[in-house]
Amino acid sequence: MMTRVFLLPALLAGALAGADNPELGGRVIDAQSAEPIARAHVTVHFYQPGQQGSEVALLSDTDGSFHMTNVPTGQYQVTCEKAGYLSSSQGMQAIAGGANSKPVPMVIRLTAQAALEGTVQDDQGAPVPFANIQLVRQQVANGRRQIQPAAGGSADETGYFRLFSLPAGRYYVAITASVNGVRRAKSMAYPPLFYPNTTDVAAAQPFDLKAGDEIQIQIKLPEPVPAREIRGTVAAAGENVNLMLTRQPASQSPLPVNVVSRWDAKTRTFRISQVTPGMYLLTAGVQDGKNWLQAGTMVTVRDADVTGLRLEPSDTGIDGIVRVEGAASPVRQVAFISLQGEHNSMGGPVDADGKFHIPNLLPDTYRVNPQGNGSSCVQSILEGGRDVRDGLVVTADGAPATLEIALTTHCGTVEATLALADSSRPPQNLMAVLLRKAGSELVLEKQSFGGGRLGATTPMYQFQGVTPGDYTLYVWPQEGQIEYADAEYMRQYESYGQAVSVTADAKVSVTVDRVLTPAKN
Repeated sequence: MMTRVFLLPALLAGALAGADNPELGGRVIDAQSAEPIARAHVTVHFYQPGQQGSEVALLSDTDGSFHMTNVPTGQYQVTCEKAGYLSSSQGMQAIAGGANSKPVPMVIRLTAQAALEGTVQDDQGAPVPFANIQLVRQQVANGRRQIQPAAGGSADETGYFRLFSLPAGRYYVAITASVNGVRRAKSMAYPPLFYPNTTDVAAAQPFDLKAGDEIQIQIKLPEPVPAREIRGTVAAAGENVNLMLTRQPASQSPLPVNVVSRWDAKTRTFRISQVTPGMYLLTAGVQDGKNWLQAGTMVTVRDADVTGLRLEPSDTGIDGIVRVEGAASPVRQVAFISLQGEHNSMGGPVDADGKFHIPNLLPDTYRVNPQGNGSSCVQSILEGGRDVRDGLVVTADGAPATLEIALTTHCGTVEATLALADSSRPPQNLMAVLLRKAGSELVLEKQSFGGGRLGATTPMYQFQGVTPGDYTLYVWPQEGQIEYADAEYMRQYESYGQAVSVTADAKVSVTVDRVLTPAKN
């Protein structure tokens, strides 16, 4: 429990008892101009072993300075806020008494927030009230570039909106809006759009916001398009059925679909209206006792209603077992099985007999990742006798077959040394990755964040429990947006990779002389 205390600077002396009267102070400045920031809200969180935590809050002076006396020894964390700026936090630090009781100077740099505002109008110039405005960013997840929501809000009744407290970066504006009046009665609707007026993010206008930017835009929607209905039945017990319609591909359509859904529990039928042309994933979920059942199907909407659908929810989970090569019975070498999909992440624990169950799998292609102790590696992954190490495909048609994971202790070890050709000191926050070819793309086998002597000019990376095979090793920044699953993208960086061949029970040592630093968009 944390006790919060608000004190003015003049009242701070003696407020917190400390045997050696340690002090704490610093300045708050603008990160871009280095000008002092007055009346910034500085909060210091104190943590002492065996005692209740406390907070002291104060405002910076006209020159941006703040000062505390008689602060308790121990650990503390500082946060700072000011209207128009992004909040900032200093990591956990320690202060001691005696010889170390002098003020601990710190500089808190606040970055001005960016903001984007504007209005939404229809094609006739009338305001569109309550439109949903979403800022999205392109991010790389599992080696693929995806569109992910960053910030959002709704326009007011006049069509005005303002999105603020935005960090610098590249954004795209996405809009979902409802059609009102006569047009709605004629079953017209707006599809989800990206500014200025496109359904494809590749054709959208990016906004490169810098710290302190205040950008104004006017969104003028195109004419709405004819909307259709999706109708069908759900064959499952249970009064409450949860229907969800997701535009595909989901990685490029992060916005909610603006439709009207109606469910009739007596006839077990549904109607989804205001659906614009496109491809969708329709899922139905229902609670059956303690179990959650679901079903799904792909739906393509063109120039007519889609009718006659029948969804039969069932347990779409997957059962599996983990075995170790040469063992007479299952051995618990892994504690958890993770399924990493392009759009979804699932997982489940492994019991003492090596068995596991992962419930409610959504349609996707998953990479199966047994998370073990490092002394074993994957020998094979089979689903119903089929090799799925390069991807477990789950469809909306039913549950997959039993997953059989075979492990072996005859693994390899890879040790990599980063030695730059020009003898320069390597950048901070680097990681090494082992990539394996799976079909036409590369998949991440293992990653290492380095180790060895602190401050060494030749960082070391180690990979244990590597399945025998051929790999390519890269070193790149931890925050690097590397589209390693895109073969065409990686072709430009082939010279940065180091080929590695791993054999059973052997250690491989390699040297990497280049860091892959991706080009900025």
